Amino acid sequence: MYSKRIEKILKAKKISIGDGILVKRGRVAFEGALMPRHEFGDKDCLVIKLDDGYNIGIKFEKGMEIKNRAVSGAVSFSNAKGNVPAKTGAPHPKIKKPDQSRPTVSILHTGGTIASRVDYETGGVVASFGPEDLVGMYPELMKIANIESRLLSNIFSEDMRFEHYQLMAKSVSEEIEKGADGVIITHGTDTLHYTACALAFMLRDLPSPVILVGAQRSSDRGSSDAFLNLTSAARFIAETDFSGVGICMHESLDDKSCLILPACGTRKMHSSRRDAFKPIDSKPIARVGEKIEFMSDYRKRDENRKLKLKLGMEKKVGILKLHPNMDPKIIDAYKNYKGLVLEGTGLGHAPIGHGNEKFFNNLKKLARTCVLVMTTQTIYGRVNMNVYSTGRMLLEIGVIPCSMLPESAFIKLAWLLGNFKKDEAREMMLKNFSEMRQGF
Repeated sequence: MYSKRIEKILKAKKISIGDGILVKRGRVAFEGALMPRHEFGDKDCLVIKLDDGYNIGIKFEKGMEIKNRAVSGAVSFSNAKGNVPAKTGAPHPKIKKPDQSRPTVSILHTGGTIASRVDYETGGVVASFGPEDLVGMYPELMKIANIESRLLSNIFSEDMRFEHYQLMAKSVSEEIEKGADGVIITHGTDTLHYTACALAFMLRDLPSPVILVGAQRSSDRGSSDAFLNLTSAARFIAETDFSGVGICMHESLDDKSCLILPACGTRKMHSSRRDAFKPIDSKPIARVGEKIEFMSDYRKRDENRKLKLKLGMEKKVGILKLHPNMDPKIIDAYKNYKGLVLEGTGLGHAPIGHGNEKFFNNLKKLARTCVLVMTTQTIYGRVNMNVYSTGRMLLEIGVIPCSMLPESAFIKLAWLLGNFKKDEAREMMLKNFSEMRQGF
């Protein structure tokens, strides 16, 4: 709701959220669609979506003119073309009957911005998860494949838990069993790489492609990356013989191409840029632009390959970032844990000398009952604990060196401890489980 004086004017002019309006303040005029006020926004500031897709706020002042654009006949300051976003309830494009010449792509939704739109009746951002809703936003999908679409959950990716990974893996299995040629999972970007890694372990002998897709910019913004990410993932499934789990996100800041990235060797490297996802110490699987170009080896599809689910995930696994001045008592928080990933410094080091002896002794005690894995916080580069005495002392108490991203090590350790005995998990931490010849 806007302020009482603005609401009074809008009511008198018979203007509702989503209607095209003209706002004149002095000699300057703005045209666009009236947007709902953000819950934390100024009640005296009108929000208008310009025809280029961007939103602007206009502070209400005495003498300001507000007119229904449908009858104003005015010329827009923003060179608008008169396009007003459709309100909720507008008819969607009809889903055509399946074309047998095209592959079937199932899209499973877990949340995030990629499949959301503004509800111009209620003023909120709502999820659009049905096939009709999805094709309404991205009609180009119908030219690529037969689209199936359903909702699994609608949560922020930072709220993901292991049970959500298990739900996704089971749902992927169901879609493949029903005959889908590939599966796209829409997902929030913050923890998308954790989920991709988990699915790469859970979905054993995967015969088809499973591609996770996110968006850094919401679909109602002119700079949204949702369209290219989603259609590129659909094209990759429809036009290649790839099988396995991958991530599809923008390659650069422009809209020329997306990369298909390895599930266990990718990290979100920027909080907001459209090219935030980068392969770490690995290569992209493929580039999807005007044409599709493979950039590394991959496992090909095989209809005779039977998918096996290994869904166990041990919950008592954590990550500890090592830093100067570590409190030895912090180790006590993990005394009942079955696994702990140490995000060490440099080649895989921890503060264990020159006043840090108590921290080392507590770590040594924990290693008797808990599987300790060493990674590096440098992001790039391998762990090598044989170079300095610090690393060799940690090796002696049973710390396992792992040259992988801390996030990947966390997921892998939880999966191993959830499916195998402790001694087996220790040995298997160093085994490459990747079916794409990339990952861990």
